[in-house]
Amino acid sequence: MSATIRTIKWRAPLALILIILATLMGWDWVWAVLFLFWAGSDLLAGETHLIEQVTRKQNPITYWLIVVTWIVLSGLILVPDSVWQSMSA
Repeated sequence: MSATIRTIKWRAPLALILIILATLMGWDWVWAVLFLFWAGSDLLAGETHLIEQVTRKQNPITYWLIVVTWIVLSGLILVPDSVWQSMSA
């Protein structure tokens, strides 16, 4: 008999718990961290998933729009409002 080795997937359940906790506690910074994590992993993999798989090779414009959106959203969440207001003054 051959034994089947299963890889324990601990990051996804941990992320779900963190998302639920962040929602209940009003921690917006968690979303910024997740967006940065997604952007980083997308850049390394050359593909992203937003409703469907988008690859850098086959759909470069859509791929870069998604990755840049993750980074911009992180900045909007992490940078204090006072900094944004001082930039427009």
